[in-house]
Amino acid sequence: MNCSNSSRPLRVLYVARAPFISGAERALMSMLRHLDRGRVEPGLVLGHHTELVDQARELGIPVMHVPLPKRSQYNPLMWAWSVRRLYRTIRGFEPDVLHANDIPSCQAMSQLGERLKIPRVIHVRWVITAEDAAWWARCGAECVVCISQWVRAQLGDTSGTALRSAHVEVLHDGVDWPAMDGEAFDTTRVAVEPATLGFAGQLIESKGLDLVIEAMGRLPEGERPRLLVAGEDKQTGGSYQKQLEELAQRCGVAQRVTWLGFLDDVSQLYRRVTAVVCPSRIEPLGLVPLEAARFSLPAFANRLGGFTETIDHGISGYLVEPTVEAWAQALKKAYEGDTMARFGKAAHERTRQLFSPAAYQRRLIETYRRVVDTEMA
Repeated sequence: MNCSNSSRPLRVLYVARAPFISGAERALMSMLRHLDRGRVEPGLVLGHHTELVDQARELGIPVMHVPLPKRSQYNPLMWAWSVRRLYRTIRGFEPDVLHANDIPSCQAMSQLGERLKIPRVIHVRWVITAEDAAWWARCGAECVVCISQWVRAQLGDTSGTALRSAHVEVLHDGVDWPAMDGEAFDTTRVAVEPATLGFAGQLIESKGLDLVIEAMGRLPEGERPRLLVAGEDKQTGGSYQKQLEELAQRCGVAQRVTWLGFLDDVSQLYRRVTAVVCPSRIEPLGLVPLEAARFSLPAFANRLGGFTETIDHGISGYLVEPTVEAWAQALKKAYEGDTMARFGKAAHERTRQLFSPAAYQRRLIETYRRVVDTEMA
């Protein structure tokens, strides 16, 4: 199955459990959307039937549904059945490379790649140690891709684990912008009142939205920004969102917060705000500041994790200590219109230079070629 002719596209089979749409799945679709089809011929295995199926097929990518359960002593029959089904799928597609979109997606792929002698690439999109990652990839991999230097640091030393032979590299996710630098794209924004902030993400405690709501309540009434929230609470079925709404009521800012729910197109949010807030308590990279930079929006984010790599503090946005007091002080700057505009322009230019789809694709294809060439050597 390995590629013996470098002039033809590499056949890459992407594997993703994808039980719901979050940052990992959005990054996957951005990666697929900008693939150079002259160099990569993609196929996609999805563990769940979600809207990703239609999105991929609209891109002309063949999609195969294969349940990808976690291996466990409690589901040996389901595990064996899924491995057999994935085996048949791999043999039918005949890939040169297998690429797991995240650690939970790699378990069966790691095993079958070893058996079929197909190079394996595993994306690490969340905080995990090498020992824990190797539990999932117990049959190893040829390459591990971390989405930030911070995630790489948390992974640590892979020697002594099943990933000891894997090449580990850092490849920041590219933003979902047009791939060519000269290509025009629509970044128009609707007229909004000053200091209108946007939040995009799951409504879960680790996203830290409570920090922003409480910080708004610490400000004088006339200095409170507006907050538009795009996201939904899938983990608790709405109970956590209710807690946030009650918090906004207690803090006296309920009238300043608008709950938009889940948006299929998050640009609908970015067109309506003057800056974005990213108060996550843990963040492997920080996709929202990069997405928002397309619309020349600056970001306020906690000074931690991957945010320190995606935001240039005092230039393209603000890095804030993760406390209510620090956020209250930072939010005052949202009314500095000239500063927000200057930071937004800097964010746009920095993101275009460092996180463009074209730059991302070049490095990704280099990775594929390297693992294929190593396997053939």
